[in-house]
This record gives sequence, C-alpha cells and structure tokens, in this order.
Amino acid sequence: MAGLIWPGAAPAQLEPTHLDRGAVGLGLALRRLGTTARVLYVTAHPDDEHNGVLVRLARGRGLRTALFTLTRGEGGQNEVGPELFDALGVLRTEELLAVHRHDGVEQLFGNAYEFGYSYSVEESFARWGKEETLGDVVGAVRAFRPDVILTLGLDAQAGGLHHQAAARLAVLAFRAAADPARFPEQIRDGLRPWQARKVYQGGVGGSSFTGAGAAVAEPTGDYDPLLGMSPQELGSRARTAHRSQRVRHLFVRPGPASGTYSLVDSEPVVRWPEADILQGIDASLAGLARFAGAEAPSSVELGEPLRGLQGEADAARASFDAQAPGKSAGPVAAYLARVRQARADLRARGAPADILERLDDEEGDAMAALALAHGFDGEAVTEDPLVVPGQRVVVGTRLWNQGTAPLAVEEWRLEAASGWAVERLEGAEAPLAPGQTASARFALTVAPQARPTQPYWHKDPARDRNVLDVPACRSLPFCPPVARMVVSFRSGETSALLSRPVLWRGQGAAGGEAQAELNVVPALDVRMTPAVLVAAGRAPLTLTVTVVNNRPGPAAARVRVVSPAGWRAEPPDAPLSFRREGETLATRFSLRGPARPPPGALAVGALAELEGRSHGEGAQVVAYPHVQERRLYRPASARLLVLPVAVRPRVSAGYVMGTGDDVPAALAQLGVPVTLLDADALAFGDLRRFTTIVLGVRAYERADVRANQGRLMAYVERGGNLVVQYNRVDFNFAGRPPLRLPDPLPDSPFAPYPAAVSGRRVTDETAPVKSLLPAHPLLTTPNVLDGADWEGWVQERGLQFLDARDARYRNLLSMRDPFPLNADEHEGALVEATVGRGTWTYVGFGLFRQLPAGVPGAYRLLANLVR
Repeated sequence: MAGLIWPGAAPAQLEPTHLDRGAVGLGLALRRLGTTARVLYVTAHPDDEHNGVLVRLARGRGLRTALFTLTRGEGGQNEVGPELFDALGVLRTEELLAVHRHDGVEQLFGNAYEFGYSYSVEESFARWGKEETLGDVVGAVRAFRPDVILTLGLDAQAGGLHHQAAARLAVLAFRAAADPARFPEQIRDGLRPWQARKVYQGGVGGSSFTGAGAAVAEPTGDYDPLLGMSPQELGSRARTAHRSQRVRHLFVRPGPASGTYSLVDSEPVVRWPEADILQGIDASLAGLARFAGAEAPSSVELGEPLRGLQGEADAARASFDAQAPGKSAGPVAAYLARVRQARADLRARGAPADILERLDDEEGDAMAALALAHGFDGEAVTEDPLVVPGQRVVVGTRLWNQGTAPLAVEEWRLEAASGWAVERLEGAEAPLAPGQTASARFALTVAPQARPTQPYWHKDPARDRNVLDVPACRSLPFCPPVARMVVSFRSGETSALLSRPVLWRGQGAAGGEAQAELNVVPALDVRMTPAVLVAAGRAPLTLTVTVVNNRPGPAAARVRVVSPAGWRAEPPDAPLSFRREGETLATRFSLRGPARPPPGALAVGALAELEGRSHGEGAQVVAYPHVQERRLYRPASARLLVLPVAVRPRVSAGYVMGTGDDVPAALAQLGVPVTLLDADALAFGDLRRFTTIVLGVRAYERADVRANQGRLMAYVERGGNLVVQYNRVDFNFAGRPPLRLPDPLPDSPFAPYPAAVSGRRVTDETAPVKSLLPAHPLLTTPNVLDGADWEGWVQERGLQFLDARDARYRNLLSMRDPFPLNADEHEGALVEATVGRGTWTYVGFGLFRQLPAGVPGAYRLLANLVR
C-alpha cells in the first residue's frame, strides 16, 4: 500500500438529471459558490441515511456532503431479484448512486462486509475487525476532511446493532483522525491528520439521544423553489432507489419536518444551546483563514484576499435569473478568475494545503456553474458497450451551446486509462455560436493488459472484510470510468473544463433503454451450470458450460472441464466455433466419479482455450432499470457435494417462484421432478398431479398466489403437501400492510389456523438446533437429520419465524442466539399442521441462501420436505 494516495469522494453522476441541468441546475450550482463547509455522514448500510437531511445539506445549503457507508449491504435480502452476498452488494452500491443523482451527495465506502443481521456490537467488531474498520472511517475523515460528522444513534437498536457499531466508530474516528500516531500507514500514503469540529448522533435508525447537550434540528420540511418541493419530499423520492430493500415512495405532504441530532464531541468545546450543526463554523471563504497553522501566515494575512473573494461569490449567486441563465455567465467567469488568482496568491504566501484544497473545490464548482450558465454540455458515446483487451473502438462526441452567447472551444480530447491509445478521426476545435452543435470522432485502443471492468474488491474468504484488488480506488463506489471526454472552453477571457464519461446507450439487459460506462471484458466469458452438483448415487452428473465470444468477428476455441481427482468428464473437451461477436455456445458434459466417493465438497471447473490463452471466468450481470449495469466476474466452477441424501420414491414438485431463488435447481439436483407453476397453472392447472407444492421465498407478495389461496388450500385438504418458505409481514394482511404495524400482528389470512409471520430470527449460523419432536417424519424420513446437518450454515440460522397460535400446529425445532438482546429460545423455524388429508409446512430457514452456498444439511432437509 506504500505510496498510495487515497482518492477523494467521487460524484455519483453518470448522466446529469434535471437537477443538474438548465436553470434549476444553475441555481443549485450557484448555492455552492462561497460555501466552504463539509459534512460527512457515517452509516452502516445502504438505506441507513436520512435522505431529507442529505438533500437539505447538499442541495439546499450548497455544502459539500459525503455519505460514508461501512458496508455495501451484502448480507441483506433482495426484493427484486436473485442477487445475494457480493452481487447484492454491487446492486446496493448502484442503488445508493441512484439516490445521489437526486440529492447531489458524494459516496464513500468502508471495507466491512455485511454478514447479516446482528444483535451484538461486539459480534460486529469481532467479525469486521474493530481496529481495521475504525481505520476505514479514519481514512475517510482524513481524506474528506469534514467540519461536521453526523452518524447514527449510539444506542440505536432498530435494524440491528451494526448501526450502533457505525456510530461508535464514527465517534472514535473524530479524535483518532487527528492523531498522527493512529494509523500511521495512512500518513505515509499521503493523508494528513484532521480534526473535525463536531460529531453528532441521531437522524434515523432507532436513535435516542445520549449526548451531553440538547438536540439540534436540521429542518427538512421548508419548501425549496428550485427543487419544487421540500428536501423531505425529494429525499423520500430519492430513497425509492433502494428497491432491493423494498423501499416504496412515501407520499410526504408539505409541512414541518427535520432530522434531529445531539452533540457527542467537539473541538474546541461547544457551548450549548446550538441552533444549527454549523453554528460556530464560519462556512464562508473568509472563514478558511481558520486553517492557518502555527507555521503558516497569520489568519489576518490570509483572510484579506479571501474576504474579497467572498464578495465575488455573493455577486455570482445574486446574478441568478431563471428566465435568463446567461446573465450569470459574466459574474461566474469573473469569480472563477478571482478564485484562481486568490489561490495563486495564497500559495505564494505559504497558505496551508486545506485552504488551497477548498479553493480547488470552488474552482470546480465555478466551472460547473459556468457551463450551466452558457447552456453548454456534451456527450461521448461508444458504438460498442463491451471491448476486449487490444480492441479498437470508435467514440462519437458531441458538444452543444444552448445559451445566448458564443463560446470558444479551446481543446477537445479523450482521456483514457494508462496503456490505452487515443486517435482523433475527425472534428476539430472551433467556436460554437448560440444554438450550434459540433461533433468529433475518436478511436480508442484498449490496453493489451486492461483489467475487466468489475468491482475493485472481493470478500476475504476467512473473515467479514473486503480485500482491495485495486487499492488506488479505495473508498470509491467503483473505480473511475476507463475513458472520458474533456473539453476546455472559454467564456470571455476565462477558461473552464467540461468532463463527461464515455457511455454506451441502447437496449439494456433488464429491458428498455439503458446506459452504462464503457466496459472492458475478457475475450471469452465462461460459465458453468448448475452452481451446485449433488452426487447421491452412481448415476453420472450433467453439467453445462456456456461460453460467450466477446471478440469482434469469428473465433475458434476449445472448452474442457477440470475435474477433481478420481472424477472424469466426458467428453474430455469440445470445440467451439463462433461466427460473430456476442454469440453464445453451450456444451454439455457428463461427470462420473469413483464407485464409493467419500462424502465431502469438491470443486469442478471449466476452461476455454483461445489462441493459447485460458479463460475461466464468467460475468454475473447485475442489471435493473433503476441502476447502471454492472458485471461481477466469478470462476466458471461448481461445488460438487458428495453426501448421503435420499428422496422418497414417486415424488414430484410444483414450484411457485418467489423473489429470485434457486430452490428449483436444488430440487432438480436431488432428482425430484419439478415444474414451475405460473399464474395460469395456479388458477386452472391440475395441482393434484404434484405430491408437493413449494412456494418460493416471499411468494405471498405475488397477487396471483393470494388470489389462488383457496385452490392451494383445497389441494392440501385433498391430501397435498404445501411447503411455504419464509414470508414477511405481507403474509399477515389480506391487503397491503399498513405503514405502522399493529402490535400484536394479526392472524394471517393465508395460514390454515391462527398464526402470524413474526420478525423473530436467530442470527448466529452456528446456534445449536434442538429437536422438539425427534421422531417426526420431517426430521427422520427419508433422511435422519442430526447435529451434522446443522453445521456449515451461512449468515444466519433462520428468519421470519412463524408465531403459531393454535394447538394444531407442531413446532419441530427450537434455537437461540448467544446474544443478550436475543437470548430467548425461539420456535417457528419449522412448523407443520395437518389440514384435511394433507399437510401445511412453514419453513423459516433461509433455504434460498443455504442451497446456493452448498450447505449439505439444507439439501437433506429439502429432501425431507418433498413427500
């Protein structure tokens, strides 16, 4: 890590929204001029933030605001698709960036991995590494250098104790960041100690106030004419980007609202009461003189040029006219020139780096405002969204002047990552008259050793932290785009820069129009299915290797399976002849093992050879209409489970998909004939042909499942076996659940007898499991479940347990967490009831998570459920 310079916070924008365009964009950009304070908001997960407060700070007050999130939310549930673990972290990272397209906030991340819901701060620290995670926060504070730190409540319990852990770390970082003896490796890597002025707790997350002083409110309910609503209303709309967390738009009515915080620590000591989180901090340009150190010129000497500069900033802001944005061009250009002059003057006087860096912010803000005042913008669009190392791709660029004054384009170029080549094909710099557009084309040649575009981190397999593959991108959401257009333009006598990433626009993987940064991909994309192979007998196993040609034009390759010792793939390899870029070919292999393979887990891999180079990774594409597409590369491999598992004879299963789970593939691996049931099959199909019907995770969120509840229960009464995997509170209500849930929860209209799905769970995946009815067929037939079957589970033991309120239910298992906050013995993870001639079974184990992870006991339990 030696020599690494931590990056500053990166803007979230891919393409500007209406809040960063036109007169509204100009008005909001002008608010940033002459406002030098910074606020860092520290939380544990995506969605912990107070969105109204973020809008108020960044859009309303023009403050440079960053959100630092300890984790990327990898351990949560996914309400929109199949992504779990690291892929879910990628999706939730993108969802935060989608939020910030509205609130204008910058995003930073720590390296803690969310291992699931936690009832213990100590568990969080032990699994993340308290000192290392504190180092993440300290590094962010030293890099961003905020005046004020906001965080969650120190005694917050709602949503798990990761929130408390984040708050404690933020408070510790307040002092630790100023101590050069703490995390000295950061100092060697280019960071400087930093003492923020104040740290507050509160906002959201089940907070109550334990700080020394009274609460201070950040108002979010006042109408903002540029936003067209209050910060609270816009924050609520921005928050809907957290779709994987089931966040829905709350119709916030105009009226008083606020985020409330209490002071935890300050330097120097703050005297109460306070009316504002910035009270006592001069956020003007003249206030930058406070950074004058003992060896620097006096604050009086430095303050003189800064006070004059503040007047220019005030004049630029006062020039705003929504009907005539061009009126601001002259004042903003004059201010930009004065910022540069003042910075050069202060640098010559030996001003501290913190003053010069905040003037760098002012320069960037002024250049953005100047482009908006002129109605000047541009784009860079590639003809090919995916490029391989060594490929040449053409990029078309356009500039347009929608203002009322001519502009001079001084330089027009593409910048690309190290090792890439850039060639101008056509177009040149020229003046742009009002209403005029200009075009230029460039050719980009990808570096031969370019890394595929993917997350720069991966989970450490030995602990709950992420490892950085590209340390230079530390703390950023993703590494910066590999290529961007940079234009130097002149307004009067003042030059400024406009920068836009190279994008692709077209039909997205999730349907509809999409846009994404230019992505580098390997020449061949190799994937193996299924992800888990279950060997329970001597029959050969079947696997499929799918290869995508990402190179332009035809390609000839060979694909082979890399088998574990004692196992043999047939055929040994297979040729693949691609005719074009993007073509997908698949080959099926049989895998045979020894006569009596020992139980255990083995790895099977696949390699595709092309021109002497092996390719063994494939992309999981994370694509939804509300986020930018991202690719996460995984080895082309499968987990081979050799385990004693039996299935009852002559069983068959109908499966109703819930929200993105792989349970049907697991049933097929067990040898159970499985049929997916759609809405038509539920309403009109012959359900009696299945010995078991399994409802997928949260299936009762589907309208067709609710509508056909009568048919499902009639199937059970006639002798069928209905298995209901875990649901959430929707299960307890015939319609949509209310925003404020009643206590106790009502009996579910979808359970056969009085019962409700609760919020109870056991989070420790190693928690002992006690059999309450050891001889029950679900625990004995055809597989006798014992202690070994509860070993190796991931993330949690169970969740959303059933609160069975009728003696006709049979609770089969109980378990408890080792944490004081959840020390009760919990039942409800596996509950059965006889209904007519059939059975109804509720499963509160997260099979959707355990089966793809290859947990042997989860497969044996699943086999017992199908009868």
